[in-house]
Order: sequence, then structure tokens, then C-alpha cells
Amino acid sequence: MEKMRYLGIDYGLRRIGVAVSDKEGRIAFPHSTIRREGDEDALQEIAALAKRENAEALVMGVPLAFSGDETEVSVAARAFGARLKGVADMPIFFENEVLTTRMARASGADTEHKDQSAAAIILQSYLDRTNQEERIKNQE
Repeated sequence: MEKMRYLGIDYGLRRIGVAVSDKEGRIAFPHSTIRREGDEDALQEIAALAKRENAEALVMGVPLAFSGDETEVSVAARAFGARLKGVADMPIFFENEVLTTRMARASGADTEHKDQSAAAIILQSYLDRTNQEERIKNQE
């Protein structure tokens, strides 16, 4: 996996949580919460944030069902992500986010910070998985 900074996104109908990784793409940190007033404003705000943070790729959570099937919200998240990819002009990767908001709440995050904490959990999950895949690949 190429070393780069990622921006993690926890998509929500009212709020969007944002996290950012370190420059090496190893550790995710909660960053901010964007209140959703409409798709266009949210898309522009996330794209501008990605540029300010020098992110080179986006990682967006999709809430799949426990069976792994798509849900109504995961379909909406993927559609939003496809639009964001164009606006931000960078690659986007989707990561299953089952139970991340509950995990964020369980970690003690208050309502204001739970979305950005969930984004950090989503991003860290992606980073751990891809870094592990890279380590395995290098051992072969």
C-alpha cells in the first residue's frame, strides 16, 4: 500500500463525520463533524477539507446488513461517494461500517463527537486491513 494521507467519512442523513490519517496512512484521528444542509454544500465542504488536509484518497463507510447485503442507506452512501469522488477529484474506497456508531458511543464519544469518532473507526478499519494485506503480500 502506498504511503499517503486518507480522509475517512461516516455518511449520515443529518451529519457527516470526518477523520484523517497520518501521512503514512497508519493511524486515523477524529477530525470534525459536518452538518448536512444539502448534498452540494456537504460535497464541497468535504472536498475542500480533503485538499486542506493534503488527503490523497477518501475512505467512506457503507452500512451493510449483517448478511453483507446492501441497505437503503448503503446505496445512498455509495451514490454520495460517487459524486464526492468527482467533486474531490481523488479515489474513494468503501469500507463496511456495521456498528461503528455504536462503537463510537461505547468509547465515550458524546453526540457532538460520535460521528467523527465513527469516521475514525471506519478509516482505521480500512488502514489496518490494507496494511495487513500489504504485509502478507510482502512475505510471499
